[in-house]
Amino acid sequence: MSIGSYWGQEKATAAAYFEHDWFRPRDFGYLDGDGFLFYADRVGDEIRVGDTVVYPHHVEAEIMRGPRSRTAVWSGVASDGSLEVVAAVQLKDPTSASRELEAEILARCSTGTRRPPDRVVFIDELPTVLGAVKVRRAALRERLLAR
Repeated sequence: MSIGSYWGQEKATAAAYFEHDWFRPRDFGYLDGDGFLFYADRVGDEIRVGDTVVYPHHVEAEIMRGPRSRTAVWSGVASDGSLEVVAAVQLKDPTSASRELEAEILARCSTGTRRPPDRVVFIDELPTVLGAVKVRRAALRERLLAR
């Protein structure tokens, strides 16, 4: 008997537990040389671009280092058989959106990450659940495709 469940998702709940109620959160990380554990990302959120695998958490963290960013989501958007990598950024002050800020974010990601986004989109509100704690990536991709 598991001690927790995903509301209304029996199959996801069953898949989340090992034998003897060991929970598998589908998050992964790594230990550095000093034994410190670092969060890498959620399993399944990685984006494959050519022969490179990039985890959104790393790019999002780099974007969030900017003082004007409230939150950011890095996503692969497939259209016409190609993959475009887009950073959707919600700003603390939406009126500060500009081509200069987009260029600044792209430049920061070009030096601080393995794979910078192809473009930056400033967005007023991200589609979220759980009281705005978790971004609904699939809904965001649909919104970006509609643009």
